[in-house]
Amino acid sequence: MRSVRRTSAACAATLPFALVLTGCVSTQQIAARARLVSARTLASQSPIEITRENPDVSVGRLTVIRARAGTAIVVPLRNDTSSTLTDLPISVAVRTARHQVYLNRSANLDYFQTHVAAIGPHASTDWVFTTDARIASGRAVALVGVTQLHSSAARTLPQIEVSSHVPGLVTVANHSGIPQYDLQVYAVAIRAGHDVGAGRAAVTHLGSNATTALSVTLVGVDRGAALRLIAVPTIFS
Repeated sequence: MRSVRRTSAACAATLPFALVLTGCVSTQQIAARARLVSARTLASQSPIEITRENPDVSVGRLTVIRARAGTAIVVPLRNDTSSTLTDLPISVAVRTARHQVYLNRSANLDYFQTHVAAIGPHASTDWVFTTDARIASGRAVALVGVTQLHSSAARTLPQIEVSSHVPGLVTVANHSGIPQYDLQVYAVAIRAGHDVGAGRAAVTHLGSNATTALSVTLVGVDRGAALRLIAVPTIFS
């Protein structure tokens, strides 16, 4: 992954600790963001197990993309409510004739390999899971649970724009005053109406009203395909 970052030196000079790259905001906001990041880090250290399906989220038909480099699974999701949903746990598995193999139940996975960062009110999005492993043949399934983190009271999500004008390289622009940490970027290659490639990447930090560029490596085919690009905010207020 390659990234280019832009930060505010004026704000960095006034804030004393690791979250200086947040913009000039109140100490309460900085503390709340730090608590959220810490809670996510702690949650990622334990295996995920969903015992109750979230009634507010509809899961569409999953697409499994297999290649020599590994496997990608595209999960279509829809928020059926008028509220913003954030930090949704998600479990993906492959069902065979004999058993069900879970793919992201292990501890110490990246938090956003086991959680959907956000879905806006009555919005649809794709969540992409990737692994270097080749998974067994079978039907892929996903189960979305209820968040355990109260990460956002925001009614709307920060506006993040993502585009690509150079193959393999995407530009991400934060059009809000809310900085982003571990911003999630998904790319899905579409050809003849079918998902034929997918990948994910993350921007470690994207300041308020800032732009960055990074590369996204796709599992599967991207030649001759159109790209569907999705940037999902992770900090909401």
